Amino acid sequence: MIWVVLVAGLLAACGNNRIPANLQEKLDSVHALEKAEMLRAQGIKVEEVSSMREFYDSLAIEPLPLSSSETYVAILPNYTPIPQLLAELMNFEGRVSPSAVALPETSSVRLMLLAADAQDGQHSLWLYTLDSDCLPVDKLCVYRPERMLPDGRIQTMEFSITSDYEICVTTYTTDHRQKEQRLYVIDESLHFVEWQ
Repeated sequence: MIWVVLVAGLLAACGNNRIPANLQEKLDSVHALEKAEMLRAQGIKVEEVSSMREFYDSLAIEPLPLSSSETYVAILPNYTPIPQLLAELMNFEGRVSPSAVALPETSSVRLMLLAADAQDGQHSLWLYTLDSDCLPVDKLCVYRPERMLPDGRIQTMEFSITSDYEICVTTYTTDHRQKEQRLYVIDESLHFVEWQ
């Protein structure tokens, strides 16, 4: 690694602003090896990364703005089933037939919406941020089916995502006596942060 930096430095010092193609290939190769070693140290197999990137690239893109509705969650338009190996990588072991769709990508944000079975054919939806290798960084539950509270009221959770990637998650009871809205943004480290 050090010799590569020295050679690149010598070339730059000699007034040559371009790195020769064969040296660039070596630099790229060394970078790829370092990245693979870092992933192995985290317990991630390199072939999983390749598979995850290929899977992400194959997903349909859901346009923004987007909001939940009973129809949307029932149909899950354009969602693609997630292979078992990748579902485990996404920490969704034991779920039956999770599926996903991508959201429009920017230079700094890569998002995937994952539908996981919750009960009786209903789904909860999880929003994931992905790093440059398409590996999960953070996740946020944005929708879950109605559920009964201990006092007998029904609680509902809905979401909306703007074209500026502002995520609004609303939880309310059907009698509207209890309502909570939370607004999330994505920080530079690709984590969901509640906007105060």
